[in-house]
Amino acid sequence: MDDFDIDDFDIKSDLKINKYKLDEECLTHASTYNRYAEMATKSKTELTKAKDKLSLITAQRNIAIREEIIKSGSKVTEKMIESYLEADKEVLKAKKEVREIEEVNATFNAMLDSFDHRKSELDNLVKLYCAGYYSVVGNKKETSTETTEKDIRKNLNKKAKKGKE
Repeated sequence: MDDFDIDDFDIKSDLKINKYKLDEECLTHASTYNRYAEMATKSKTELTKAKDKLSLITAQRNIAIREEIIKSGSKVTEKMIESYLEADKEVLKAKKEVREIEEVNATFNAMLDSFDHRKSELDNLVKLYCAGYYSVVGNKKETSTETTEKDIRKNLNKKAKKGKE
């Protein structure tokens, strides 16, 4: 999988949502999702190629091992062939490649699931914003993000107390 590397992606950063910049988050979500979808497709193709290569190498090595055993004058048994194949360096290398690509493919597929959840979170945050959930009570002209977050939390606590009464 020389085309791409999972390390080229900043997974944690791509999943973060800045609730104070929902417009930007919504605008960039689809393109970021698409990057991961393209990589999931490529990794699935690479996985299919790696499995085909493993099958080919296994078949070739199976034939070669049988010929070697026959030349040595020993009796060929399926169990013997399986044992030789399990220890064959070429087969082991191809199996390792399949496992590595399976891991990358699984990671990209998990990211697609995570982006579906991220989309739901964005939808929920936008609904909350539209409903005034993040509005700050008071006439403060300029506030820092930390102050704004404290004010929002106070406002939410007041609403929660009113709801319990």
